Amino acid sequence: MTAPARMVADLGNSRLKWGVVTGFGRVELTRALPLDALSAWDSAWAECGLDPASTWLVASVNPPAASRFEAWLDGRGVGRDAVRVLRSAADAAVPSRLEHPNATGVDRALAVRSACARRAAGRAAVVVMCGTAITVELIDETGVWQGGAIAPGLISMARGLVESTAQLPLASCDEVPEALGRATREALAAGVFWSAVGAIRELVGRQTRGLAHPPSIFLSGGDASRLAPWLDLKDAVVAPDLVLEGLSTLLLL
Repeated sequence: MTAPARMVADLGNSRLKWGVVTGFGRVELTRALPLDALSAWDSAWAECGLDPASTWLVASVNPPAASRFEAWLDGRGVGRDAVRVLRSAADAAVPSRLEHPNATGVDRALAVRSACARRAAGRAAVVVMCGTAITVELIDETGVWQGGAIAPGLISMARGLVESTAQLPLASCDEVPEALGRATREALAAGVFWSAVGAIRELVGRQTRGLAHPPSIFLSGGDASRLAPWLDLKDAVVAPDLVLEGLSTLLLL
């Protein structure tokens, strides 16, 4: 008889992402889904071959979406006792110097947890999450999360310009823009994209200044692959599923 699927899910501000955890702790069959399309959730459920016996460990920084997701799982026959939702960094069991873990995003903590498992022994690490927000987190040589920085991501910057002005259109960064735009949309795309690149470079440089050895650097999130080639971060690793991997490590405890 096949064992029930062990699932991990990340409910962010822009999307739902889930994966199946294998017996070796690997995350497979990942799906990135829109937050407001239950039909896409239904299709992914079928594609992954899931059933009501599945168990779920969920990270959420979006309480309304978490409630909607729990209700959807309930409608699929998954019992409430088979669903555990982590809502803050305090739930992720990560050694840190944070002042308020209960008020810090669990996604940041889980990405740090995964990076701690991946980093070279005795080496500091930096985790850069590139999503609705861009976060840059520093882990010291002993594996303690020192804190980080939070900046707007590409879509947040673009929307902020639209909402704060009377006439500017929404910038698109689907393609890497030239730094010089000769029309408004192109100028907006240039400002948004290269501002993100510059912010990441500057934050990584300032956070790691004075380290005895170069840190391990991990990039994750929906825009990581797009930004990575332009960051000039030596030996940086793009790891698309850091949050899900962090969740999977908690299942092994």
